[in-house]
Amino acid sequence: MKLRTILLSLLMAIVVNILPAWSSLILHSSRMDYAHVSVAFLIPFFLLLFVNQLLWKRSAGLSSSELIVICCVGLVAATMQGEWLSGYLLGTISSPYYFATPENRWEDVLLPHMPLWAILTDQAAIRTFHESIPPEESIPWGAWLQPLMWWMTLVVTMLVAGLSLTTIFRRQWAENEKLAFPVAVGILELTGAEDGESRLRTLFRSPLFWIGFLFTFGLLAWNIVGWSVTGWPMIPLLRNRSLRLGRGFPAIMFVVHPMTIAFGYFTKSEVLFSIWSFHLVAVLQAGIFNRVGYDIGGADPWGSFHTAIGWQSFGGMIVFVGWGIWIARNHLRDVFRQAVFKEQRIDDSNELMSYRVAFWLFIGCSTYAFLFLHQAGMDWVPSIVFWFGTAILYLGLARIIVESGLVFIRGPITAQAFTWHLLGPAVIGPKSAIAIGLTQTFFCDAKTLGITLLAHIPRFGQSLNPRVRRQLGPLVIGGCVVGAAAVMLFTLFESYHGVGAYNFGVVSFRGEGGSAAESWQIIAKRLQQTFATDWKRVSFLGIGGIISMAMVGLRYWIPSFSIHPIGFAVGASLIMRSSASSIFIVWMVKSIILRIGSLSLYRKYAPLFLGMMVGHTFGIGLGVLVDALLFPGEGHKLNRW
Repeated sequence: MKLRTILLSLLMAIVVNILPAWSSLILHSSRMDYAHVSVAFLIPFFLLLFVNQLLWKRSAGLSSSELIVICCVGLVAATMQGEWLSGYLLGTISSPYYFATPENRWEDVLLPHMPLWAILTDQAAIRTFHESIPPEESIPWGAWLQPLMWWMTLVVTMLVAGLSLTTIFRRQWAENEKLAFPVAVGILELTGAEDGESRLRTLFRSPLFWIGFLFTFGLLAWNIVGWSVTGWPMIPLLRNRSLRLGRGFPAIMFVVHPMTIAFGYFTKSEVLFSIWSFHLVAVLQAGIFNRVGYDIGGADPWGSFHTAIGWQSFGGMIVFVGWGIWIARNHLRDVFRQAVFKEQRIDDSNELMSYRVAFWLFIGCSTYAFLFLHQAGMDWVPSIVFWFGTAILYLGLARIIVESGLVFIRGPITAQAFTWHLLGPAVIGPKSAIAIGLTQTFFCDAKTLGITLLAHIPRFGQSLNPRVRRQLGPLVIGGCVVGAAAVMLFTLFESYHGVGAYNFGVVSFRGEGGSAAESWQIIAKRLQQTFATDWKRVSFLGIGGIISMAMVGLRYWIPSFSIHPIGFAVGASLIMRSSASSIFIVWMVKSIILRIGSLSLYRKYAPLFLGMMVGHTFGIGLGVLVDALLFPGEGHKLNRW
């Protein structure tokens, strides 16, 4: 691997972390971390592709393999920033002492059970982090050193575990099950890494690409003009619209999101159909429950728009993941025997690492993660339940994005909610409850510490020669560490020498809904309760599992049965409310194209959707640039769920 490739990759890792933090915290402009594929990565990567075309004319450009390496590092490193990791990590470990008041009783309920090595304890450092310090004072770096050092060991451990696990599953997903990998396919189409030529040059000559680009870029650019011109007519197409079926029914949201449509074009039609149709079913079910007054309790953060349906969907996800492991049993058995007994059963020379290395790295990293939370206070039973829920969500969401290309997605519930309601405070106890609260540092918004994107790295690696392929994994992990360090240093500097973290205007540092502090509020409240296992939620978990098993059985016994269990697993997700309409649009368009023109017409129209993705990305970039020049600190939001 060339030195310039390594340096550009690490530079990309820094840019994709600093850019969105600067946009959100300082400019108050568009957030770039909503999707699993961060816009903060797409903007500099697309710019790099365009600049590279100019350099190629002078025989100085990057090769397609180098572009893929830089893409892999930036794609995963972008998950270290903003509301994904750095925001909630810093917010979670700094908020217990700052937001403790006599009214919320945190000093009695929470603080005595806190593992002091895992949180910020210096009162002055905590206060000035949230409120800033005078310019002449220095930042208390020493107060942050110990907790951040320990948390970064867990972050690196889980990144390595995720990369190892997805390396093991790469052959099963790509070759045995032939999953679509829409995200990887879309990016490879732009780089031309698999056909030896630059697809970008081909796309530039395609009228369809420019139609898609100008349509999405033009919509955003037109509305950007309205920020400065009074009375300028705004185009409402990209704004949220909603339709209610009746009183008590959740609104059906209509949002045209170009990224969802672009990646969805490379997804199987049956997957698209199942997702939007099961979302509609979830809306109808929630509405009926609301009308008859059936309620199983309040919703948990970052879950479904209806509690019962969220647990029902999680039961479906458990079956979905379990079925995926079952059909991969022969492959996993061969990997196990090859790793443990050194039997050469599978050729792993084309993988990012040997199966033996991947297996033992996964076992070692999983053990460390398990012991980390145990040291933080989590007892064995809650730890087993929590990591089971986490494993289901990690592997399930990775598999779903690999197959569907959905870049706006969450799990139906969180592993924290699963643990709380399966065991109850009486079993969990104060110390385990505190450890569950600390897991918001890396799980918070269900972005799963990059595993959904790590699942694509082995697929990208197939486009590289074997020598570079084996160097890709360490470089990706290194890029994540560099990116995380960069964004945390940036956030700490701007907190202390800027307006203070509390005044950034982002949810992770506030004491209100969706913030890191809210998770502590929930835990403090639950520790004062005595409920045990919530059998109503568990019942819906079982119902969802039975329904999902029935769908899996029908697909197994009736090959023509086209309803995919993915839709049932994620259709009730809160984020799906804003994605379902775009999924319906791309399903309908794709179905029409395939019906009237078959596969050849489908391939012909691919540039149109790639152009939409690129145009949308540059439109958001233009908005951030305009905010930086004309409206610093009073920016505008173009990107959304």
